[in-house]
Amino acid sequence: RYTMSITLDGIALPSDLEWQDEFDWHPVASSSERSLTGKLLIEEAALVKGRPMTLYGGENAAWVSRSTVESLQALAATPGATMTLDYHGTAYTVKWRREEAPIEAKQVLRIQNPGADHKYTITLRLMEVA
Repeated sequence: RYTMSITLDGIALPSDLEWQDEFDWHPVASSSERSLTGKLLIEEAALVKGRPMTLYGGENAAWVSRSTVESLQALAATPGATMTLDYHGTAYTVKWRREEAPIEAKQVLRIQNPGADHKYTITLRLMEVA
């Protein structure tokens, strides 16, 4: 059953967040090299999790409130936290990808001292771990 909702550990997110890299990950790793005899040696193995999940809103879609950004920041402040991402009816066990900023949030309309309801664009960088 397909549902139009997204939540991360119970935090409601806009249903129009785009999973940008959904089809960029390939579940098989491969390496090849030549032996001393010139023969091509190829090794392949299935990857065990680690699929990137970048959720992106953009300037014209998927805005969230400042209070939602603060809740996401609190989740990201816990080292090693494992979370549940419900993405349109499918549950994923995820962690933050910390090679880059795990959360990017920018004001839609820049003002000083924004309130809890002020709107932000977001990008969330996660990876599937189980």
